[in-house]
Amino acid sequence: MAKNSINLLQADLLPKKVLVTLPRVVMLWSLVFIFMLSWAFFNHYQVKNLSAEHLALTEIKTNQDNLLVQLENQLTANRADAKVIEELAMLKHLLKNKNVLLGELTDPTHTSVAGFASSMTELSLMHHKDISLQHVNITYKDLTFSGLARTPEAVPAWLAKFERSKFLSGKSFINFSLNENAQKLTEFVVSSKPNAGGANE
Repeated sequence: MAKNSINLLQADLLPKKVLVTLPRVVMLWSLVFIFMLSWAFFNHYQVKNLSAEHLALTEIKTNQDNLLVQLENQLTANRADAKVIEELAMLKHLLKNKNVLLGELTDPTHTSVAGFASSMTELSLMHHKDISLQHVNITYKDLTFSGLARTPEAVPAWLAKFERSKFLSGKSFINFSLNENAQKLTEFVVSSKPNAGGANE
């Protein structure tokens, strides 16, 4: 049977598919815009939380500064007894630690300030009136706390609060030491490291 038609459309004459098209470019830029907008909202939320924490810590620091001035005036005017001197020493340690914490939270060079603030917020919520933390070392696998306590019994009472903590509840502390210093205050070191000898370095 004779062929009555000839196909003049060759494969080379067909239009080639273009990867970069206007709709695809518009969709890509839309996705980038949505991502950047979400990132901006997330950063704003973090800054807002940190600002609130900064304000609360600043107010606490101001109150403790005022109390410290009052106690120092009382010490100067009345030759305060040993109990007032002990309270003043404890307050100075607490104020020093609060200043260090405030400096960490407001230091713009720290890239992990949000995670640090979260950890410090939990420690603040678990505060014990007879405990003054001097050193806190938190890594992804080890924890070390050292400081002063008015009584030896205050340390285990403080550690018992860790059960309610999100980042401390699963940790096991294998080093624990208590020593009484010249001011009749208890120095303590609690660590999850096998050897916590460098905790105070």
